[in-house]
Amino acid sequence: MKKRKFIRLPFSTQVEFFWKNSSYKANLKNLSYGGAFIESEIIPPKDEEISLILFVKENIPSIKIFLKGKVVRNEPEKGFAIKYTYISSESFNHFKNLIYYNCPSPEIAEKELYRFLDEAHPLIKSLKTLIIIGLKEELMKYILERAFLYNPNNPFILSSGKKSPYYLDCRKITLYSPSFNLIGNLFWQEIKYLGVDGIAGMSIGADPIVCAILSKAYEENISLEGLLIRKEPKKYGTQKQIEGNLVENMEIVLVEDVVTTGSSVIKALSVLEKNKVEVIKVIALIDREEGGKENIENYGYNFYAFFTLNEIIENYQKTYKGGRL
Repeated sequence: MKKRKFIRLPFSTQVEFFWKNSSYKANLKNLSYGGAFIESEIIPPKDEEISLILFVKENIPSIKIFLKGKVVRNEPEKGFAIKYTYISSESFNHFKNLIYYNCPSPEIAEKELYRFLDEAHPLIKSLKTLIIIGLKEELMKYILERAFLYNPNNPFILSSGKKSPYYLDCRKITLYSPSFNLIGNLFWQEIKYLGVDGIAGMSIGADPIVCAILSKAYEENISLEGLLIRKEPKKYGTQKQIEGNLVENMEIVLVEDVVTTGSSVIKALSVLEKNKVEVIKVIALIDREEGGKENIENYGYNFYAFFTLNEIIENYQKTYKGGRL
């Protein structure tokens, strides 16, 4: 199963949260860069966003940390857990110091800081969003021109065995230098703050994506390992199923080109688990929206895709205005 991105730190202090135009006093049980658990008799429903103030009285004078978070778990008669969605710029340094002084090591604190910046710092989130939007617009042109195929009279057979009038031949963009560069940059924007040790992908569809990400990491002087997962172990030599510099307990992101039902991704996750590799996140270029996202998340891992099949079809229809489609 997936490893937590952030270490929970026991830390008790008074908090005040705001929900439905009312404020409530409560107690903080633990916190991390990812979220916190609030002990409270008043429990907002799951997916509600609340504003939160942490009162750190250990400091003289005492400080207040202002956050926003989404409720991700409820425990009746105990409280609720939130995942941060925003931190004010004024509170950022106080929160960073609070985590640093309670974390097991400075190295862990630094790695988790970057993950937190990616998820909750308003400036980093806004900049990342703008970059990804621009890269997606550029890459969409190549997807439509080179990778997207439509044949209602002779449907394509997908890897899942299903038939579909739509097919995405992603190797026409992952193996083409202009779009290869865009894909590497797109994935790297989503990965760069995670502080992982490497990138893994199922051969052969994800091989170019792994290489593209490694190239972008190198441009920023960041060392990453690449892992390529065979469908079956080699029958000769080392008889390995994972190619690359595999190290136990390394943290990686698993990437894929197209996800349909998610069966290939889950197989890759199983192989990585057996080799004691910690998967922080699963990222795909395209989600065909045929149950893959739900299956991967039910298996216990975070999943994200840059494009969906419906999004691509909509862009195709707008671009060609009833042409081939």
